[in-house]
Amino acid sequence: MVAVGDLEPHPDNPHHGDVGVIVASIKKNGFYGSVVAQKSRMPIVVGEHRWRGATKAGLKHVPVVIIDVDDETAQRIMLADNRLAEYGEYDDAKLAELLQSLPDLDGTGWRDDDLADLLDDLGNNIEIVYDEPTQPRPAPAGTPALAGEDLDDELEDDTADGKDGEESADGDGSVRTDAPPPPRPKAGSTVELIVPLTAAQHDEVTGLIADIRSRDGEAPLAEVVMAALRTHAERQR
Repeated sequence: MVAVGDLEPHPDNPHHGDVGVIVASIKKNGFYGSVVAQKSRMPIVVGEHRWRGATKAGLKHVPVVIIDVDDETAQRIMLADNRLAEYGEYDDAKLAELLQSLPDLDGTGWRDDDLADLLDDLGNNIEIVYDEPTQPRPAPAGTPALAGEDLDDELEDDTADGKDGEESADGDGSVRTDAPPPPRPKAGSTVELIVPLTAAQHDEVTGLIADIRSRDGEAPLAEVVMAALRTHAERQR
C-alpha cells in the first residue's frame, strides 16, 4: 500500500480517461485492482486514471505493484496496457443480458442510454424479409384459358399412347387438357429471420442445435427457433 501522494503520473502517457466514471465506480464498488509504478521516482506505468480517481474519491493509499525496469521498458508496458484492451470486443447480446440483469447500472461505467442504444442495435441486426404473395402464372401465349380455370404453361404428353394429358378443343376453340393442373401454392407470406453471428456465436448455435436434435430427433430448425423464442418470452414476463 502506497500513499497516493508518493505517486505521480507518467509524463509520456498519451492516454486520457474519464476520471468521473472511475470515481463513481470506486464509490459504488470500492477500489479494486492495483496501480503499477516504476521503481525509479515512482511514475505510474499502469493505472494512472485509477490513481486519479482514488485521489479524487478521497483515498489515502492504493495498492501498487512496483516494477524495476528501465525507462524504455516502462514506456512499452504503458503503451501495451493502453492499446491491448482496444483489440477486444463485446458479445453484444451477452452484454445486454448482463446489463439488464442488474437492478441499476451505478458504478458499471454504463448508462441507461448506452443500454437503450445497445438494444436498438441488436434489434436492427435482425432483418425481417416478407415474401411477396404468390401470383398465379399467366396462361400460355396462344392458349386462351377458360373462365375460372388455370392452365399450365406447357401442355405435355406424359405417355406415348396419348391417353394422359390428352387435349381436346371445345366448340369455341378453347384448348383444354384432361389432366388437372398441379395444385398451386396458397397465396400468403413467409417470414425469414436473418441474424448476423460472430464466429463464436455461430459455433455455439451449431452446437446447441446439434444437442437439441440428438435429444429430440431431427426437429425442423423453425421449431427449434420458435421454442427458444417462446422460452425467452416466458422468462421475460
